[in-house]
Amino acid sequence: MGKILVADDAGLIRMVAKKAIEEVGHEAILVENGAEGLEMMKQHQFDLIFSDVNMPIMGGLEMVSKIKEVSAYKYIPIVMLTTESSDELKSKGKALGVKAWMLKPFDKEKFTMVIQKLLG
Repeated sequence: MGKILVADDAGLIRMVAKKAIEEVGHEAILVENGAEGLEMMKQHQFDLIFSDVNMPIMGGLEMVSKIKEVSAYKYIPIVMLTTESSDELKSKGKALGVKAWMLKPFDKEKFTMVIQKLLG
C-alpha cells in the first residue's frame, strides 16, 4: 500500500481523489496548499504526490521546487492535477521533475491508471 499526498485548495477535488486512491488500496493524505504539503513531507514518506498549480499560500510548482531540493524526496513521482494547460507551465513543471500533467476535472479511471502506472 502506497502513501499518496494530494495538495489542492478545492475540497471536492481532494475528496474525489481520496476516494479514488483508497479504492485502489492506497492511503491518501490531503492538504490545501503547498506549504501544508511540505509540512506533511516532514511527517510522512510519500510514494506519489498529486498537486494543483494554483493554490493560496504556496502554489504547486513552488512546492515541487522545494521538494526536489531535498535528496530524500528527489525521486518521488509528482503529478500536477490542474486546470492550467499552457506549454510554458508544463515545461516549467517538467524542468522541476514533474512526471505527468492531468487536467481537471479529471476522469477517475484515468486518475487510477496514473496511480497504478507510477506505483506499479
